[in-house]
Amino acid sequence: ENATGEGQYDPAAEGLGDLIAVLLARQDGIAVVERYRLDALTDEQARSLQGLTGSDYAVRAGQLVSADTVITGRCFQLDGKLTIHATAIDIATARVSASEQLSARPEYLVETSLQLARSLAKQLSVPLPAIDPKDIDRSPLASLHFAKALGHYYAGDMDAAIMQFMRTIDLDPDYTETHYWSALAYLKLGEDAHAIIDLEAFLREQPDSKYAPDARKLLAEAQEREKHSPVPRLGPTTQPAGQP
Repeated sequence: ENATGEGQYDPAAEGLGDLIAVLLARQDGIAVVERYRLDALTDEQARSLQGLTGSDYAVRAGQLVSADTVITGRCFQLDGKLTIHATAIDIATARVSASEQLSARPEYLVETSLQLARSLAKQLSVPLPAIDPKDIDRSPLASLHFAKALGHYYAGDMDAAIMQFMRTIDLDPDYTETHYWSALAYLKLGEDAHAIIDLEAFLREQPDSKYAPDARKLLAEAQEREKHSPVPRLGPTTQPAGQP
């Protein structure tokens, strides 16, 4: 849960959950079901979760998929850092079986997630095997690259962020929210033409997203700037044949 009060950290909160889930899933004997991918739930079961939030939602959802443990968490912003609190709850007793809290700058999301996962796993008596943060670059999971891209974005390294956003889409073309964040990075670099492509792709795939109103506004502004841009663009010539 993003408890910073700033919508820009919604993907960061989701990315933290993805990373912790991925790292725990590397442990033999652990099967991970992600909250927003509870495809096993029927419509009737899903309706039973309406109105529930936080740990109540987590415990009830865990019961529906016959889980032993659920992990819930929140991130806060303090002095330019994200403070992340993660808690593992035993389904049978609804009691906290593991808990950890860490603070880190947004650009260190991956390393922070690794520390959280290690601590939770150790407290649950299922210690993770050694994982080098550099190995995460070779993971086939798009969420890892998306989280790394957000880290670069928050750190102000737009070129690195764009490369990771591209990698995310390469790995998972359905990760369409990436287009929105990639467009923001391009806009910060003053590259309206590339931002327009990403914003159009995002709105085409997610016209009803919570980011859609901002995306439409940014797209209109970028298109207007492009109309008056003095930078020559490659394209078919309108000059008659034989004219320079």
